[in-house]
Amino acid sequence: MNGLYTVVEFDENDKWFVAAEKVINDFKYSYLIRVNNSEDDFIDEYQVVKSYFSNGEEYMDTVNDKDELRKVMPILVPESSEYINNPEKLKELLKEVS
Repeated sequence: MNGLYTVVEFDENDKWFVAAEKVINDFKYSYLIRVNNSEDDFIDEYQVVKSYFSNGEEYMDTVNDKDELRKVMPILVPESSEYINNPEKLKELLKEVS
């Protein structure tokens, strides 16, 4: 991957590409896609993390609450709102992919 991009590394074998990032209600939310160790390929894993700062350090927590995800995903990835509001479209899309 060449060019400007950000990769968050939680440990030696846990790297995530920051696909989108927005401040919502005073928290920074990031939509992350896992990348391999050489950072040249995506792995089919995704997560949303919420960042907060304490004593000058940034801390990230994975967002697992479905209501919170429904609120922040359309802001982070606007295209997702179509599937959140119409789950049957997501089922159709998944059938096409498999």
